[in-house]
Amino acid sequence: MTTADNLSINNKEYLFIEKYRPKNIQDLVLPEALKTKVKEWIKDEQIPNLLLNSRGPGLGKTSLCHVLIEETGADALFLNASLYPNIDILRSKIQGFVSTCSFNGNPKIVVLDESDFLNQNSTQPALRGFIESFSKNARFILTCNHVDKIIPPLRDRLIEINFDDMYNKSKVELITNIFHRTVAILENEEISYTGADIKYIIKHFYPSSRKILNKIQEFTVNKKLVVNKDDVDSDSLNLQIIDNIKNPNFDKIRANCAKLSDPSLMFSALYEHIDEFPEEFRPEIIICIAKYQVFDSQVRDRVIIIVACCTEIMKINSRNK
Repeated sequence: MTTADNLSINNKEYLFIEKYRPKNIQDLVLPEALKTKVKEWIKDEQIPNLLLNSRGPGLGKTSLCHVLIEETGADALFLNASLYPNIDILRSKIQGFVSTCSFNGNPKIVVLDESDFLNQNSTQPALRGFIESFSKNARFILTCNHVDKIIPPLRDRLIEINFDDMYNKSKVELITNIFHRTVAILENEEISYTGADIKYIIKHFYPSSRKILNKIQEFTVNKKLVVNKDDVDSDSLNLQIIDNIKNPNFDKIRANCAKLSDPSLMFSALYEHIDEFPEEFRPEIIICIAKYQVFDSQVRDRVIIIVACCTEIMKINSRNK
């Protein structure tokens, strides 16, 4: 059980997601069996090559990367693969880093975020060779949202951790962990709360620990947690629509947009969550949002406009590499 006494706290930060960012294994919201395995990797100084995947953000993929690096004291190279999808990333960014040993003798760690953007015909096959050639000096951790875009020969060389399956199969255990961790944070902040309010937020935003913590801070007023359930319900629906865009499902986009009490607010939600889309697509998506926002003021049925906007963003996000 998490208590305020064993939280990792950065008092230089204001935002809860940064102030309470995990620094060690116990901070992570993971099933106990996986925590035990991770502890063994660290103790034996044998971090494997990993593939961390989930459809959505805020489930702990990046936090696990940071904890592994922190606990092992490894030198690390973080790269956003959506910015470097072609084979040049191996020659210009990675080769020099992994070809030499670290100062402390531990393997270096290369983290490739959004690795599903790596070219399947050139970069991914070459990366498979890199993993084998530099196994004495380096470990590779890949994160992705669409694991089917990682070629099988590369996946065969990585231990996969599917966060979606994990949060589904271990739901009771992880909800309990999130609840206790949230209580510990509120008590450390000396914020009054009710267990019912915390459960309401977790129910609507599970499995995203990031979103849960953001909402806790958003609804805190004068050191008291005051949950606006109408806002929670609306935001939860917005997140469903964004998930329908990212994991293309036109029928669900139409159905969920029809439930919006004020379709115009969806434009702001799309903009606020722009970071959930690949970096290279964000400028075009913002232009798309702005274009349809103008149309919104000129039509009778605003649901049609927001469905059209979401559909166009879905097409932008679904482009092949």
